[in-house]
Amino acid sequence: MASRPIGELPPYLPCGRGVFLDVGAAFRWPGIEWEAQAMRTTTCHGVLLLDGVQRARLRPELSEVIEYRKSGLSVNWIVGCPLDCGYCVRHLFDNFEMKVPRALMDDREAAELLVGHRYFRPHVTPVQLLNRATDPMLPRVKQHTLNMLKLLDVRGLTNHVLVITRWRITPEDCVVLNSLENLKVTVLVTYSGIDDPRVEPVDSAIAVRSLTTAFERADRYRVVLYWRPIVPGLNDSQEHLRRALALSHHAHATVFTGLFFKDQIRDYYRANGLPEPYPDGARLECPRLGGHGIKPRFD
Repeated sequence: MASRPIGELPPYLPCGRGVFLDVGAAFRWPGIEWEAQAMRTTTCHGVLLLDGVQRARLRPELSEVIEYRKSGLSVNWIVGCPLDCGYCVRHLFDNFEMKVPRALMDDREAAELLVGHRYFRPHVTPVQLLNRATDPMLPRVKQHTLNMLKLLDVRGLTNHVLVITRWRITPEDCVVLNSLENLKVTVLVTYSGIDDPRVEPVDSAIAVRSLTTAFERADRYRVVLYWRPIVPGLNDSQEHLRRALALSHHAHATVFTGLFFKDQIRDYYRANGLPEPYPDGARLECPRLGGHGIKPRFD
């Protein structure tokens, strides 16, 4: 397929707005109220769009679709996640109680914002998709993630794009990823091995299946085992290390990190009676796993 000039959107990948009748029960989280039987516009894939009033009530950080990061640009045009990981960064945005994904704009508008951003450089700037306030492979979100990749790919862009998920990756998803002709896509599959459902209710077996499925079918994309967060007393035993080491053979690379235990996350832990991993302030570090360290085992 011939590449289009950079900045030109293809007419055959429309993402206009329609109308959706929301007849569900009232749904609330701090600062936002969802009322039953209210008319809502949607993206072309059906995720409800926030209206202007609702969007104005969000924390400013969540309203910014394009986030500048030291490592590139992050694109977050959908917010909300039902996975309930106790350490979720959404605690920092007063957004943890928003369980149903909602869109700030449609995919096409988000793509335009990205390529028009003052820090975006075609073929150079690394990009992350939906890494702040949702999981990009959730059932209602996945179609937007894949559509965004297509929208960028058909522009002929060769930028490196990261997709970080702990949810399900199917063989059909891999077909779409392999069909991309220009983008350099890396899928980071988040795996923790934490068994305490109060901290992480998502079964780590889902990430294991996603990792192996994506790796076995990888052609035009790459797969990273993203072992995180490593938390003292939860997943830092030698057995956890052995499991992660075995999983690393089903990835092109492995990344690991600790828990960023900010005050808002600490407050959630205390309110829900969860064991606190650190006695003092926020930190982002890995335990030594029995005094042996992690890196020597992976070298």
